[in-house]
Amino acid sequence: MPVRTRLYLCRHCDVANPRKVLYGYLPGFGLSDKGLRQAEAMGRYLAGRPIRRIYTSPLERAEETSAILARHLDQVEVVPDPDLLEARFSLYLEGVPAKQVPWRRPLWWVHLVWPGLLRRDETVPGMAERIGRPLARLLADFPGESGACVSHGDPIQAFWIRHRGRPVWALHRLQCAKGGLLILDYDGTTLARITYMSPERIAAAAAPAAGTAPAAG
Repeated sequence: MPVRTRLYLCRHCDVANPRKVLYGYLPGFGLSDKGLRQAEAMGRYLAGRPIRRIYTSPLERAEETSAILARHLDQVEVVPDPDLLEARFSLYLEGVPAKQVPWRRPLWWVHLVWPGLLRRDETVPGMAERIGRPLARLLADFPGESGACVSHGDPIQAFWIRHRGRPVWALHRLQCAKGGLLILDYDGTTLARITYMSPERIAAAAAPAAGTAPAAG
């Protein structure tokens, strides 16, 4: 009988971004107050699960999210992994206010209609493949236990639509929100089921039960 393993594919939490630009790979974009609350809720939600390692995108917002998760998980090892980086197309968009993208970065329209068509873009299968590599390492190293990866919207959604057999243009139509996660249930090395947890569902699941006193300290 195949070993059953549950992994978690998490999107980084909300980002402090007063100018509302697309931040891509830019430094200096850590978590907002909302993002800190989301990360704490996600940490409480994951606490007590047999998570043995966290792989994270090395971008600031993902590393900050991962560090908060690790504090709720008895300081499990956090390992930066470039396979979990943001989509490469974000390098073309970064620094531009979101409302100005349609005319300042017109190739956005091509990417929106058919991600991966442009030479400067990544293919959706390519993003899904690189997200799958750290997940495969967790499966190999911790069968029957658990682990987590922290990444970004487009790569996570690429992995998700590949599992669901959706076309590449569905990349921006299947949304994993900031502070949300995918629960990945494996039978052996076969991904059997994906369950999406929105930030709101995570916060509700992580909230103490009514009448429960907070832990001391």
